[in-house]
Amino acid sequence: MLRVVATAGVPRRHRSIWYIVSQSRDGYGEAKGGHVSATKPIEVRDMRIIHETFRRAYEEAAQLIRANPTPSPARVTFLADHIDFGLTMLHHHHEGEDEILYPLLVQRVPDHATRTEQIDHEHQVVKGAIDAAHSACSRWRAAPTPESAEALASSLDELNAALLPHLDNEEREIVPLAAVTVTQEEWDSLAKHGIASIPGNKKLIAFGMILEPLNPADRVYMLSNVPPPVKVLYRLIGQRAWRKYATTLRSGT
Repeated sequence: MLRVVATAGVPRRHRSIWYIVSQSRDGYGEAKGGHVSATKPIEVRDMRIIHETFRRAYEEAAQLIRANPTPSPARVTFLADHIDFGLTMLHHHHEGEDEILYPLLVQRVPDHATRTEQIDHEHQVVKGAIDAAHSACSRWRAAPTPESAEALASSLDELNAALLPHLDNEEREIVPLAAVTVTQEEWDSLAKHGIASIPGNKKLIAFGMILEPLNPADRVYMLSNVPPPVKVLYRLIGQRAWRKYATTLRSGT
């Protein structure tokens, strides 16, 4: 049945996106995109896969900055663009969770509010670290000195310090809960949100960043979930574009 969900007890930042949802007994039942089953979890492995990109991106960026804190102007622009892009990807990833996933969890499984409130707090901490890293990157871009480079690298270290425990916590506490609480269509809308946020000229690079650290099974899974034309495009153009980008990232001066 349809009913308007009350916002009492809902984290403040989620209330602006609260909406009418379909609910039946025990907080499960019919929902957008089909039936939610507590005994047949949906496919959610893509969250862990995407997280692998974030687990390695900022540590690598900090190492590259420290290795050459005052490179050529072209290198400064390339690295600053790369860092800003990686930070923006993380921001939109969390934005999608905040706007799509967590309102559904709070509404359908209120007994787990402690978990969702903890993640909400972690998102705020990570957001502060993202903003600080963006600011440090802007300062290094404008004036690449050893001091501004170390400040940028340190801001990326601080982001990792907040982010890595959060990713572990989310995979342990939230992803299994989501697998039996939301529909596959609702879950898949997270990926659609993330893809839509990536500029067209960066999509193949982003896909290369995601695929690079994966084991063969996860790589096959990710490729199986893209439309055939995109898969062909990536094999014809995207792989070469990513290899060129990765070489510039790790070997440029």
